[in-house]
Amino acid sequence: MTSDCKRACGHAVVIAFIGISAWIAFSPQGAAQSSTSPQYDANHQLLVPVGFEKWIFVGSNLGLAYKPDLPATTKREASRADKPKFHNVYISAEAYTQFLTTKKFPETTMLVMEIFEAADKEPKDVLASGVFNGQRAGLEVAVKNSHRPDGSATPWAYYDFTDPADPSKLRASAPAFPDRSCENCHRQHASMDNVWVQFYPTLRKAVE
Repeated sequence: MTSDCKRACGHAVVIAFIGISAWIAFSPQGAAQSSTSPQYDANHQLLVPVGFEKWIFVGSNLGLAYKPDLPATTKREASRADKPKFHNVYISAEAYTQFLTTKKFPETTMLVMEIFEAADKEPKDVLASGVFNGQRAGLEVAVKNSHRPDGSATPWAYYDFTDPADPSKLRASAPAFPDRSCENCHRQHASMDNVWVQFYPTLRKAVE
């Protein structure tokens, strides 16, 4: 083989390698971490969703806490009134589109709630009143999956990725809360299919 042929073959191999690498990077397997469907680890824990900031923003609330006398209210939920925080909620475009069409949340729907401190001070010190989304204080996710890998027959599961040591950071994975802790309350009091549609205008106007 001549030197020119060797160089040509070498260039072809490099180009082929680049093409294969690009295919892997953009294939479903390579994009698993940014999937809009739930992803689980070997211990049946949900992996923290990636890229949800680009999903559909359905609404926000500030300091929303349930009445303490509700039978399904947990101490964890009641404690939210102690220090009001912003709860910003997102849904994937795929799930939202199906919801608009069917008025139902499809299988593998994920609702991500990113939590922020209600801050009233900022570096420029220009605010006279009001609050804004300050430092992130947590991330919680609701998932509808009738084939949950943990074996539960309850479709909706709830996860908290907040790092207890540092709420501004997230855990890579999280186990589902026991159904009695979250699912029971959502089933009794949420307005539609375990989802607090009544609190989020983007979802609410779709069914009005």
